[in-house]
Amino acid sequence: MLSIGYIKHFAADNAETLYILICLGVILEGEIVVILAGIFAHLGSINIPMAILATFIGGGIKSIIGYSFGYYLQKNHSDNKIVSSTENHINHFLPNFNNKPFISIFLSRFLILGMYWFTLIFSGYRKIKMKTFIKAEILSLLAWSIVMLSLGYFFSYTAISISRDVRNFLGIILIFFIAFFVLEKIIAFIVGLFEININREELQ
Repeated sequence: MLSIGYIKHFAADNAETLYILICLGVILEGEIVVILAGIFAHLGSINIPMAILATFIGGGIKSIIGYSFGYYLQKNHSDNKIVSSTENHINHFLPNFNNKPFISIFLSRFLILGMYWFTLIFSGYRKIKMKTFIKAEILSLLAWSIVMLSLGYFFSYTAISISRDVRNFLGIILIFFIAFFVLEKIIAFIVGLFEININREELQ
């Protein structure tokens, strides 16, 4: 019979597989996977330091892929439509990218889904200094990992505090996820407006 205890023990028995999935999940998307890792960490199924390590490995691979792809586009396909699309997205959400690449790269990880990939590609395309790129990536990944894992931990802790029935637990977790993504979009919109206003003031 499905229960919180069953989920906990099943995840613990397959912890090694979960770490691999966390790594792969961060490469493809990230937020949902790391929040789920925080939930399983609270349940005691996985180890938090190992979850952070898996997140860093996945994040590092993602950074290399994105930057390298952007560098390749600049060198071989500078007039490609993908580049134009990337530039439009970056200029809309991060209008100060060229002037303040560190801040833009750091913030992009916390913005709407897909924005971060565009930033990585654009970093390579613009040949952002590796020292600046690596520093921004490490610090943003550290902050992002802690925030996402903490959210998952909080979701699980709160859900169990409300009800230990597995259906209620999963339902509460789902509500938290929906609320999180709605809030994320609102924050991303506000940050985008803030960046655009700053850029306009600097041009005046």
